Amino acid sequence: MMTKWKLLRLLLATGLCLVGGAFTGMAAPPAPGKFYLVGTGPAGPEHATLKAMDTINKADLILCHPELQKLFQSCLNGKKVEDPWKELWWHQGKMWVMLLPNLPPEERRALVEEKMRQRDKFVQRVKGLLDQGKKVALLDGGDPTVYSRAYWLMEGLNDDRVEIIPGVGALSACMAALKRPSTGGEARFMSQTAGYCFFGQPDRDDLARDFARISGTLVVYAGLKEANDIFTALKKHNPEELPAAVVFFAGYPDKEKIVKGTLKNIQEKLAAEKEEFMGLIIVGRCLDGARFPRSVLNPPERSSGEKPNKGQP
Repeated sequence: MMTKWKLLRLLLATGLCLVGGAFTGMAAPPAPGKFYLVGTGPAGPEHATLKAMDTINKADLILCHPELQKLFQSCLNGKKVEDPWKELWWHQGKMWVMLLPNLPPEERRALVEEKMRQRDKFVQRVKGLLDQGKKVALLDGGDPTVYSRAYWLMEGLNDDRVEIIPGVGALSACMAALKRPSTGGEARFMSQTAGYCFFGQPDRDDLARDFARISGTLVVYAGLKEANDIFTALKKHNPEELPAAVVFFAGYPDKEKIVKGTLKNIQEKLAAEKEEFMGLIIVGRCLDGARFPRSVLNPPERSSGEKPNKGQP
């Protein structure tokens, strides 16, 4: 016959086993999720890297513009896809940042505050998904490490929760189409800017004038709307025979188009073009060809003033 003390010990042991089993069976917290900014390259999957495609495949949520979704539709079937820019980047049918210069101070401040509020709300939602262990991928055409609105969207996310996957950039695609290196033509530097940054304040011709001082390559992103003004400014301070080109839809097999000329005639050649967004402006001797640098073919005199003997390094 079991004594009451033995019965009590048995009950306690059974209870501890049940409690221990309950803790053992509890689900472990999910591993932290990650936010991926994915450069997809130009024109669709054929120019995306293997890592970009693998990240897209493994993501739980895809964020991208509808046009980019069309290009990658075959890779996104069955995935949850959202357009983050519809509310965050547009206001009354226009990009809100482009509206700011023409708004009165109070309206400008109110619009900025509203967009910041919308952005912060969106980021909090993303943080919630990452806390659940989800993988969120924001797709960005070209290479997001050059020009990308995604960084504004990512403000508020810690760096350890973010991974950026670079892609083939618009400049690389343009120079491939032109069959020229951007550092050719004895270029001493390469300058990348955007149409809205090209003109300085209050001196609108500052970059055009500075570009004339040193032989280099000038690349202008998002500058098609200001192309006439940009070329007019460049002509004031640079030789009219300086080569210039615009590459439209670089990397798109059925849309890519190149318009080449000089500062003297490039505006005339572009007059019939209607595209206002998908094109890069490139100016410089690199468009003539990749001449081997004179500094190598004709090395400068040594500090002593003596020229090296034939065959001497």
